[in-house]
Amino acid sequence: MKEITLQELCCHLNDLLHADEFNDYCPNGLQVEGRPSIRSIATAVSASIETIKEAVSRNVDVLIVHHGMFWKGDSYPISGVKKEKLNLLLQNDISLIGYHLPLDGHQLYGNNWKAAIDMKWYNLKPCAYVNGQPIGVYGEFDPLSREKFKGQLQGYYDHGSTVAEGGKDIVSSAYLVSGGAYKMIHEAADMQADCFITGNFDEPAWHDAHEKEINFYAMGHSATERVGPMALGNYIKSHFEMSCDFIDIYNPF
Repeated sequence: MKEITLQELCCHLNDLLHADEFNDYCPNGLQVEGRPSIRSIATAVSASIETIKEAVSRNVDVLIVHHGMFWKGDSYPISGVKKEKLNLLLQNDISLIGYHLPLDGHQLYGNNWKAAIDMKWYNLKPCAYVNGQPIGVYGEFDPLSREKFKGQLQGYYDHGSTVAEGGKDIVSSAYLVSGGAYKMIHEAADMQADCFITGNFDEPAWHDAHEKEINFYAMGHSATERVGPMALGNYIKSHFEMSCDFIDIYNPF
């Protein structure tokens, strides 16, 4: 079985995802150091306790996630569930690597561009700038009814949708930002997109969609952010010729 070093993996992924270019809300790259030699990797959406336990059961050397363990504003003491997570990783010598905004914005393996490419959108443009870096994608597609478009989204994400039909009946463009980005609906409307797609929603989104005359689709925070970790895992499997599974933990939110 092929083996690489943890340092080799981290350096390669940091370069691939341009991690140093993002002013993020969390550290990108290595978060917890495990064994120096790697034979098995897994990716996942979040470093939840359930995900980490599954990584332990699969005997992986490295767990790569979109939502890591450490965030700006966290309290300094490591206690409670965070202590339990850290103990599991250290006791089993598993490294934890996280990529947040870099795995949203990447134009091949990111949550947004990968989805747009898979759904055969064209005339793609970067959008949704966060601290100077674009993380979303605007794209166009052949005209269709918004009901059929909703069906395409539900099929792609394998997830139900919460919809506010504030825009036109026939649509041909969309602004996509995965995760918790419902407040960016204003930017989508400013770009004159027919549709705005994100993961989550809250009360103002309903009014914003109708007042801005745009169709709003919330496809699930977790569902819209499975795309990047899965794509990155497939890249790792191909590039390094080694095992890389996706740990798919149920999360309807």
